[in-house]
Amino acid sequence: MEDFFDLDKVKAFVYLLSEGDDSNKAMISDDHIRIIRNGGKNQFSLNRISSIIIENKKMLFSLIVGGIITPFAFLSYFVNLFHPWFHLISSLGGMLLLYIGWTGKSALTIIFKNGEVSHFYLPSISKNLLAFIDFSKDILNVNEYYDDRNLLFFKIDQKTIYPLFGYTFSQFRGEKDKLRIEDFTAIDPQKAGLEIKFEYDHSASQMRPKLNGPVSKAAIVEYSRFK
Repeated sequence: MEDFFDLDKVKAFVYLLSEGDDSNKAMISDDHIRIIRNGGKNQFSLNRISSIIIENKKMLFSLIVGGIITPFAFLSYFVNLFHPWFHLISSLGGMLLLYIGWTGKSALTIIFKNGEVSHFYLPSISKNLLAFIDFSKDILNVNEYYDDRNLLFFKIDQKTIYPLFGYTFSQFRGEKDKLRIEDFTAIDPQKAGLEIKFEYDHSASQMRPKLNGPVSKAAIVEYSRFK
């Protein structure tokens, strides 16, 4: 990973098509998101982005072409009856184009604050990608807890066995009625270094921070705001 997307700065990444396909993946850091699609790199500053979503985009070209072919194909039955196969194939082809255009195609869509959008079309949407998008929204989300939103929470004691999954600030806030802040240690990932990576937790069906070993005392933050 070149530029700012080195091992120290990437917070999470996901393969867009198949596992290990480095020509189709997405990465995010504190400042940027990079989408690599078919080897082409697209990099965006997070301060320009309003939202990241998955949507189903209708294929206008297929709708238009199918809308032209289909009615003319049906009309041709009454004009020339001597080529039934041509009429049938034209009719079915037009209806197929209409179907493809109407059902559309899944797309990873980045919406910018100035109203512009960027679409990255995908054949399917994986659970890992949905978790990556949820995690990206946490980073984009600016609210009253702005100064705290990068903190991560892990349940650490003398018997802790590494690695273990923890919670992002947003995830912990969503579960704070079920979790006790007194049982968790707040960690500043900027000071924890390579000990923390974000991985997909199949049991929780979301991207979560994973602590791979002990961190220095400088990375531990005294935090009681959830009390």
